[in-house]
Amino acid sequence: MGIPASVRLRKPREFQAVRDSGHRTQCGPFIFQCRLTSEAVAPKLGIIASRRVGNAVKRNYGKRLFRELFRKHADVLPIGSELVVILRGHFDRYSFQQLEQRLLRAMRTMAAVKEKEEAVQ
Repeated sequence: MGIPASVRLRKPREFQAVRDSGHRTQCGPFIFQCRLTSEAVAPKLGIIASRRVGNAVKRNYGKRLFRELFRKHADVLPIGSELVVILRGHFDRYSFQQLEQRLLRAMRTMAAVKEKEEAVQ
């Protein structure tokens, strides 16, 4: 299973657009960045796991974890959002439930930001 390529950020310019104009939240074991677009498409995910995170096994484990979390909770994000998760080296010290809670809190914050922006317009 997993998430299809249509809901992944794949190109460097897509990642850079989120990093340049997105909202950034420090979440301890990861950094959450989200850009809200006006397009009516499903939320998209990109994961950055540099070599500083650890060896290939640890990096791939982290990417699998966050793809699963995104798959389970993508409905929390507003339509048209693009999400980048930057893993930190100590993400594996947290349980799956702790990572899930932190990600959900960040996603709900972004959903609230989107609602505020729509209310202003």
